[in-house]
Amino acid sequence: MLLGAALAYTVLRPPPTQGPFGRDFEAYYAAGAVWNAGGDPWSRAVWNVERTIGGVDPSRDELLPYAGPAAALPMFGALARLPHPIALRVWIVLLAAAYLALVVAALALAGPRTLVVTIAALAFGITSGAGTSAFALGQAALIAAAGVGCALLAFERRNVAAGAAATLLAAIQPNLALPLVARLRDRAALLGSALAAIAFALLTLWAGGGLRGVMGYVARLGEHARAERFDAIQYAPAAIAASLGAPDALASAIGTACALGAIAVVVAVTIGLRLGARDGTLVALALLPLAVPFFHEHDFVLVLIPALVLARTSTGAARAAAGVGIALVLVDWFGLAQRPDAAAQIVALGAATACAFVVLGRGERATRADLAPFVALAAVACAAIPLAHAFPAPVWPDALPPLFHAPAGADASAVWAAQQHAAGLDARIPAWGLLRAIPLAGCVLLSAIIAHAGRRIGPALRAGPNTH
Repeated sequence: MLLGAALAYTVLRPPPTQGPFGRDFEAYYAAGAVWNAGGDPWSRAVWNVERTIGGVDPSRDELLPYAGPAAALPMFGALARLPHPIALRVWIVLLAAAYLALVVAALALAGPRTLVVTIAALAFGITSGAGTSAFALGQAALIAAAGVGCALLAFERRNVAAGAAATLLAAIQPNLALPLVARLRDRAALLGSALAAIAFALLTLWAGGGLRGVMGYVARLGEHARAERFDAIQYAPAAIAASLGAPDALASAIGTACALGAIAVVVAVTIGLRLGARDGTLVALALLPLAVPFFHEHDFVLVLIPALVLARTSTGAARAAAGVGIALVLVDWFGLAQRPDAAAQIVALGAATACAFVVLGRGERATRADLAPFVALAAVACAAIPLAHAFPAPVWPDALPPLFHAPAGADASAVWAAQQHAAGLDARIPAWGLLRAIPLAGCVLLSAIIAHAGRRIGPALRAGPNTH
């Protein structure tokens, strides 16, 4: 496990891509700086800050728009008062703390843990495609996922204040906080969520310029979603359907159908199988990528919560199925196309994640079920690597033409759309869609395992995994 991770990050590490480390933090930092100056953080003004950051090419438009909520701007504004290199270091420390909280919360949901289990869980997430992507990009998705995990644990223990604080933290990326709706089944969860919603609304009104500013943000968020709804960086079903050749209208309809279907499945299995609040929420977490129109590779870090619970508690055939699902979800399969020279690293990281899955078992000797993630990894890699090499995908901003400039009158969303087009990320390549569909299939499998075993796992979780 540790050897595989060490090899992946040293000997097998490919040449770095263009630009600064923590590229997405660039947008947060710039938005905070613009907000501090009284400007519009969702506008093109962020480029005036971003172009001064080391590693950014100021000779062309590399604008990375801010699409986060106004409630997060005070935090980013505070960071923006520091020089960017120092602010980035602070941010990475915050992400590391969030990751630790995410892992500890998920393990606590699964029962008693040992030091070895905790180390394995930390390795499980940090070697996953979602975990490495979240850290490399400096993504707020990691903080949102930590908030979701801590909220579930707090509500499980009837701690209203902690649950409210964690829910508010999850709302730093609102689309990832949506599954917490499935947890609104007792007084602690209802009260904590209500307090978090009030705090979020007040922060939004204050930082977003009042009701008019908030309405403007909602409109711009819609524009931003439309700007990349069918791009290769999107894992939403509509984007994948478009890559597979569906016309825009049909792709949108497929996306809507998948979203409604995912919601219906969560409700149906929760009621029909009488799942507890925890298990019902885990199903919602696993199915979230199919229910929202905006989902990236790093957002799969949220699926670490149900994945860790299953890795810790599943047995027999359910464990084998969980191992397959984890290999599908937690490997960056599309990364094989975007970074063909990183194939060895991606597979090595997948193997390290599979090793962590084995260690996360209940302390018993490994069984044949523990071979499942390795078999799945090898089988999918044998098909995905040749496919990815035959249809390589571009990376933003590396693929942008030299001296690229968007129209002077375009807003931030239009500039972003123009950049995606210029880089070739809006091309409709079926192979790209197939690679991005792999983790969605894994999410469906994980949700099915949780739903099927929910009535059996639920009591065991409360007593700890050793009761199996």
